[in-house]
Amino acid sequence: MIACILPWVGSDLALRLILPSANTFDARAASCLLANFNSFVFDFVTRQKVQGTHLSWYIVEQLPVVASADYGQQFGKISTHDLIRDHVLRLTYTANDMAPFARDLGYQGPPFIWDEEERRHLRARLDALYFHLYGLSREDATYVLDTFPIVRREEEVQFGNYRTKRMILAYMNALAAGDTKTQVAV
Repeated sequence: MIACILPWVGSDLALRLILPSANTFDARAASCLLANFNSFVFDFVTRQKVQGTHLSWYIVEQLPVVASADYGQQFGKISTHDLIRDHVLRLTYTANDMAPFARDLGYQGPPFIWDEEERRHLRARLDALYFHLYGLSREDATYVLDTFPIVRREEEVQFGNYRTKRMILAYMNALAAGDTKTQVAV
């Protein structure tokens, strides 16, 4: 699954849209859903169900999304909701057309500068968090990440190792210790 927050634009029939009800948009819940949909663990489960290149609604409706109540956990001094909100904000608000979403998340500043290295760390910390939210151990996470051979192969060429896997496992350790600030070294 590849999910994103879009500004109000037209779309074609192949794009699956999840739209909020008129007066019930909750940007924080939307950021959690977006992060959930883009996590490695969610992609792993999705690949077990999909048999083509498009997701049918009946498949999407069967996929295991983290329950709202599970986002109330604390990691150190920050809640799961706030950690996800911060990371999704930094990953999505890189252009002015996303300013309404950033404002809905409580941010009034300018768009964030696209920094590929920072984005890798933000995504890895989110993935580590979702492995935790799904109740998976480091061994489970290792297994899931090893089922992404293209990512592994491309990173071994680019970095000399499967960097994403190393980062996610390191962030799993950091989160288990309540550390949401440290940037892991890989």
